[in-house]
This record gives sequence, C-alpha cells and structure tokens, in this order.
Amino acid sequence: MENVFLALVKNAALLLAMAFIYDVTTSRCRFKHRLAVQVFVGITLGLLGIVLMSSPWQYVPGIVFDTRSVLLGVSGLFFGMLPTSLAMIITAVFRFAQGGTATQAGVCVILTSGLLG
Repeated sequence: MENVFLALVKNAALLLAMAFIYDVTTSRCRFKHRLAVQVFVGITLGLLGIVLMSSPWQYVPGIVFDTRSVLLGVSGLFFGMLPTSLAMIITAVFRFAQGGTATQAGVCVILTSGLLG
C-alpha cells in the first residue's frame, strides 16, 4: 500500500510543479520574448511528462497509470498550442523509445490528450 501512496504523491507533486510554472510564466512576470518563453515552457512540460511517465503507479502487472494525459490536457488549456505541441512531441518520442506492447496506445493517449486540451 505504501508504494501506491508514494506513486500518487509523486504524480501530484509533479502536477503541482506544472501549476507553479504556470504561475511564474503568466501572472508574475512579463517577458519581452514571448516565443522563447513558450519554447522554454514546452520543453519544461515535456521533461515533466517524461518524469511522470518514469514514475507510474502500477495497478497490476501490465496495467500502469500515470498523469501524463492530465498534464497534456491541462497544458493545452492554460499554456497554449506551442508549449503543448512541444510537450506532446517530447513525451511521444520518449514513449516510442520505451517500446513495449502498448506503445501505439500510449502515443495515441498523448496525442489525444494534447489535442483535446
């Protein structure tokens, strides 16, 4: 039971890190180079997605849960198209590099979540 709690806390902490990034980039600072900020946020979100995918909660062997779909959906709503697209590309490449039987399903979840956001 401790592993389940620890995995959920890790995922929640990473999503809170995304909320912190949103707060810093949108409400506290006004940047002159908006495109550079969007690229930075997209790469940061992609790296957060990789960390989320690297620490999933395993329900039973073969069925794992992570919050990458939440990350990408929320980033689409709050950060815009460019950061979400970069995050989708980074996480899809990582999921494809991981391989496995559900690679196509994982990449489809990434694309669908980002597009819906």
